[in-house]
Amino acid sequence: MNNLNYSSLINKSQNGFTLIELMIALVLGLLISAAALQIFYTTSVNNNRQKAGSQIQNNTVFGIDDFSQHLRRANYGANSNTTSAYYLNHLTPQGGIVLTRPTSTTKTTGTPPNSTTVTTWTGSNLNGLKNGSSALPTTILSANAPTNSASNLTTNTKSDQLTIQYQAYQDNMFTCNGEEIAKDDYVVERYFVRNDTTVTPNSLGLACASLTYTYDEALATTAGIDVSADLADFTGNGTIVIPNVDYFRVLLGTTAQDDFASDPTSLALVYQPLPSDPTTLAGRRIVSVQVGLLIRSDTPTVSKQENSSLRFNVLDRRDQQLNPVANSGSKYLRNVYETTTLIRNARGKP
Repeated sequence: MNNLNYSSLINKSQNGFTLIELMIALVLGLLISAAALQIFYTTSVNNNRQKAGSQIQNNTVFGIDDFSQHLRRANYGANSNTTSAYYLNHLTPQGGIVLTRPTSTTKTTGTPPNSTTVTTWTGSNLNGLKNGSSALPTTILSANAPTNSASNLTTNTKSDQLTIQYQAYQDNMFTCNGEEIAKDDYVVERYFVRNDTTVTPNSLGLACASLTYTYDEALATTAGIDVSADLADFTGNGTIVIPNVDYFRVLLGTTAQDDFASDPTSLALVYQPLPSDPTTLAGRRIVSVQVGLLIRSDTPTVSKQENSSLRFNVLDRRDQQLNPVANSGSKYLRNVYETTTLIRNARGKP
């Protein structure tokens, strides 16, 4: 009797899982693993998207906000022109939106041998400024899609360049690239898009280069103010102020109305691209400036959406597509930011 019980126990201990039980266990294990992987993937995607969104938000809060503050300085300290001290266009001396530079004018007075020849550098937004004995380069002026401002778009292969000017109205002010400004000095700031080689992989970013000078009316109307010593930095690479900018667009708000502050119904405000010929602004004043930026994140989003299917509207540039280089790169979160700034002292006669 004892032997029978021992044999029965041995037989029971040798019983294992059947093939069907193993298959069921395997399927259940695979389902649990698949669910866990799906949760991990979804969490990873959401985490990357939140991180990418935070990066773009940080660029907006810090980069674009600081950029807008500098735009609001534009035109402070502008001198009077032949029309009105409140009339801002391509002829306003020390004017806020820099569209023109002075060229030399030589005048001879008296008769030989007592004649006198004087070269002056008056006129234009950069009244009185010169580069040694030469005019300032045109590459520093505000321009619609110049060769020195890059873009990641297909049809608009160049971004715009915006050059502004203002006078420091107090101490403890700084240029866009962090240099302290003495009160009453003038600052010219040039915003453009270039490749940022300090990050890996390299990416485009909005850069700013600045030029500071002390304005002397007597010198400006005679021999001119030589800024050649600081021109190399101003025409150089500048400092990246907003990273990961695919495209930068600028529109000027202009009107032919002279006193729309007292007669706003006849404002007839028109937003137009930066003119290739600034003389087309004759008879019009610059009232405001619109800027649009297409910004991307640092972190890829692991999204199924292909870059080639993305389309963007940046101010008047509609249905824009990324170029082949950007298309073939990683998938980033992108967003368009636009802002409109009213130019100070541009609303008409007080």
